[in-house]
Amino acid sequence: MGEGGRRKYLEKKKIVSFRNIAVFFTGGELDQGDLDVFLHAVHLAARSGKNHPDGLVEFSVRGFLKELGKQPGKSGQDWLLNSIRRLSACLVEIHFGDDLRQTVLNRLGGIYGGSLIYDFYHDPAKNRFFLRINADLGSLFNFGWTSLKWKQRLELKLSLSKWLQGLYSSTALYPVKVENLRALCRSRCGRLSDFRSKLKESLKELIEAGIIESWEIDKEDKVHVVLQPE
Repeated sequence: MGEGGRRKYLEKKKIVSFRNIAVFFTGGELDQGDLDVFLHAVHLAARSGKNHPDGLVEFSVRGFLKELGKQPGKSGQDWLLNSIRRLSACLVEIHFGDDLRQTVLNRLGGIYGGSLIYDFYHDPAKNRFFLRINADLGSLFNFGWTSLKWKQRLELKLSLSKWLQGLYSSTALYPVKVENLRALCRSRCGRLSDFRSKLKESLKELIEAGIIESWEIDKEDKVHVVLQPE
């Protein structure tokens, strides 16, 4: 999920490829706010898993928005509903290599496709949501997953900061050029200098949130980051 900004429609866009697995995305472009909604819904589904093994989640709009640090007014409610629409309307395709077809979702062969949210129901009178998370995507966790510190994430105000948190939580901390980071996060900044300014602001926010210890951009325009010790 990208940094944010104007949304594009993506047709079978390759998102990531690792361990003989490739992930493609079709639908309206998602951003870090959509990821916050999905992650919190997954958290609620895991917490109520014994009562709703089919991935059903029930929550109040006010409580959900409060957890994300959003105002529960009309704009916040519209934002949440639109995000859930996007998460329901998208298609995630997972292509498995030959050596994985017999162990992962082998009933479907080598390709699995599904939305992040199966379906939802909004009760406007009670201002509550009922939705079902796509639990089958959890099968990917057997092949590696990224742990995000939720409380630290909620402290971050900038979309780029949230994207960087995900990046530095899931990959080796080797130096990456500023222009490559701009491409990876699908930034809308036309000028590299503008993106570099935003990047510095976000790296400072990561320090304030206790996610990284230090950072620097060297003479080759590569970003070096040191994580906070556990």
